[in-house]
Amino acid sequence: MNAKQFNQRYPVGSHFIYQSCSALRGGVPVRTLDVARDLMSSTVVEINVQPYYANVTSLTPAGIKAD
Repeated sequence: MNAKQFNQRYPVGSHFIYQSCSALRGGVPVRTLDVARDLMSSTVVEINVQPYYANVTSLTPAGIKAD
């Protein structure tokens, strides 16, 4: 998914579960702080916890709507 598609689907403030490795269970609840941006090899978005920028493929929608 590129940045344009991600931004159309998920507004700033959307909630996700961040998993740095999809093979591991669990994850950290996060919220987006800015729009997604395309880099040369990936699409990243700013989140509210470390690592502060995450690849959008590491995020799973949490089902909570942004205000």
